Amino acid sequence: MTDPIIVFDLDGTLVDSAPGILASFHLTLGEWSRPADPEVLATLIGPPLHDSFSRLGFAPEEIDTVVARYREHYASVGPAGTTPYAGTHDLLERSHEVATLAVATAKREDFARRILEEWGLEGYFRTIVGAPVDGRRADKTSLVAAALGREDGRRPVGWMVGDRRFDVEAGRVHGLRTLGVLWGYGSVEELTSAGADALARDVNDAVALLTVSPAA
Repeated sequence: MTDPIIVFDLDGTLVDSAPGILASFHLTLGEWSRPADPEVLATLIGPPLHDSFSRLGFAPEEIDTVVARYREHYASVGPAGTTPYAGTHDLLERSHEVATLAVATAKREDFARRILEEWGLEGYFRTIVGAPVDGRRADKTSLVAAALGREDGRRPVGWMVGDRRFDVEAGRVHGLRTLGVLWGYGSVEELTSAGADALARDVNDAVALLTVSPAA
């Protein structure tokens, strides 16, 4: 039987990255003299940056430049404004007992590794996959595919865990069960509409679901 795997999103799932992300958006939008509506920005934590800046009204030919500038700001203020959610260590410790763990995040991979290492979380994961350092776009479905590392065509067994519809949709594409977590930046409506198989209101809910039947 294929060994079970649990793929975790990062922002809004394992770590609260909102302060650093919002600060980076504010700095970037300020350079283009664009408004920074807090309610709008709150919905942009988690989706790929190209999608976020498109929603903010930037033209397609501008977006690569704007994303690159955002990442320069994020390198300065982002990681320092990121902390694990309460219970993250326990969630990973318990999950690691029953499955192989991986991370698939739209955050640039070097930033993701820096944050995980700083908080002592990196060692739980067999694989950490993020957006390419060279700035090329990577969608969540492709990131999850890389995290799974299934080059033999076998159907993966396990879970995709995240807080936004992108996580649920990517997990479903790859045949994973999907767990939407409600302590992040998504909502019950968003995750349910995307087709999440289960929802976790807190870390205890997530541990119960992931460790009782990780290979179901």
